[in-house]
Amino acid sequence: MAHLKYQSHDQQSRDIHSRNAENVLDALLRQGINIPFSCRSGVCHVCVQQCRHGDIPPSAQKGLAPELVKQGYFLPCQCTPVGDMQIAAPTGLFQTTLVHSKEMLSSHVCRILLEPPTDFAYKAGQFINLRRPDGITRSYSLASLPAEDYFLELHVLRQDGGIMSNWLVDELNTGDGIDIQNAEGSCHYQTTAEDSPLLMIGTGTGLAPLIGIVRDALHHRHQHEIHLYHGGRSTDRFYLHEQLRQLEQAHSNFHYHECISGTSEVPENTFAGRVHEIAFSRHPNVHGWNVYLAGLAEMVDSGTLLAARHGALPHHIHSDAFTLRDLRQNKREDSKPQPEDDDSAKYPPPDAALWAALQDGKLLTSILTDFYTMVYADEKLASFFNGVTKQRLIEKQYLFIRQILTGEKVYFGDRPRNSHHWMVISDELFDHRESIMLHCLHKHGLPEPMIHRFMEMEGFYRRDIVKAAPFARVIGGIEKPFEGFDEITMDVGTLCDSCSREVAPGEKVIYHVRIGKIHCSDCSTRHHHEIPPANAGV
Repeated sequence: MAHLKYQSHDQQSRDIHSRNAENVLDALLRQGINIPFSCRSGVCHVCVQQCRHGDIPPSAQKGLAPELVKQGYFLPCQCTPVGDMQIAAPTGLFQTTLVHSKEMLSSHVCRILLEPPTDFAYKAGQFINLRRPDGITRSYSLASLPAEDYFLELHVLRQDGGIMSNWLVDELNTGDGIDIQNAEGSCHYQTTAEDSPLLMIGTGTGLAPLIGIVRDALHHRHQHEIHLYHGGRSTDRFYLHEQLRQLEQAHSNFHYHECISGTSEVPENTFAGRVHEIAFSRHPNVHGWNVYLAGLAEMVDSGTLLAARHGALPHHIHSDAFTLRDLRQNKREDSKPQPEDDDSAKYPPPDAALWAALQDGKLLTSILTDFYTMVYADEKLASFFNGVTKQRLIEKQYLFIRQILTGEKVYFGDRPRNSHHWMVISDELFDHRESIMLHCLHKHGLPEPMIHRFMEMEGFYRRDIVKAAPFARVIGGIEKPFEGFDEITMDVGTLCDSCSREVAPGEKVIYHVRIGKIHCSDCSTRHHHEIPPANAGV
């Protein structure tokens, strides 16, 4: 437990004691300290604060500009304290600028041009944070090119219930002042991309950073092919159609492609389907390419995996995911985690063809055996499975995947959200785990289209597993403590994790509330003196 001393803009100080494994953002919010935040994943930098005394974990400064790192700025959403800290609200990070003009590019998208502050430096494709007078802050990517454009150009999508976007579109006026923060982000044209083809994939206003990058590449006289794929649910989402067609005519190495995913009526010269799948089906080998992805986080996640699978090197994959939201102000019913007893939350749709490709489970057993052999030998992953036998894990995962692909009710363990609730797993660690699985799928000869479907199935649970801090298990809508044991009556049959005997429905068992291991009534009686109550630490 760390002692945090926080000083606000009005110089008032608060003393806080963080909880075990709690990050600084959650600790501050728990005590009613209303700092701005948005994505909670270290992407947007909205929650940045300054540490004036204490040690900052390196992960809490990842992605910040070097000058901010030197001044002790850090991301509270990514900082689990390693000791006591003195924290202060940031000063001098925002500058006030003026709105030069606003223009509706379509019924959904507004172009906003801002006067740049003096000596404002940025690269096309980076993002800036905008702050309203009431403190609400959001990130928007730059479509402008500093070498050719004077104004900063933003594309703002009008959204249902969008607190910031609707204010920008409907209430902010030409001539008004607005606070902006320095440009951040690594999704921009880089010198390493000069000698390679470029593949750009975006949805919605993810087009904004991509068009900036395209213009930057053409400004630098990029000689290789540039392909830009833009996805939308209908033709009115292609809000820069004319401008991009003109750019295509002016540059023989630039190619613009529109992809519709939400209608059966597809115009001529337009592709039908999901934009990232179309892009990689048309460019199956992108080794040596630079790949840029921007837009909906789900597309960026899937597209990143596809890029790696089709040969792109990790440092050649650049992304800008729309994960930004204000959880204090814009809670929606459909954003709440679904309870564990809701079947719609458990599984993606069954896939009989994938199960057949896995030889009705025979090939799956071989794949999982190789996979967990590598995992148990991997220094980054092995520690998560202390005390769990490899064979038991293979059996559980086999049944879990079988139930996903066939729809048969054969798996009775925890779903991924509960079984991984205590594990702090980053996107990088999840990707590392996926690379091992990808290696095993290729090794055992699963056809490429089936590998794609298998990895999509795995990606279905990314958002339940990746997190910056643990969260409580939820059983029957009730949050359980992180440590200790509790008693539960089984609704379905399972196997005891101690002796492997069958546990019948209706039998009372003891289970560990953090890791979910079950002990049958025989083992519970035999080892009763070893099992503390649920509120006891273990």
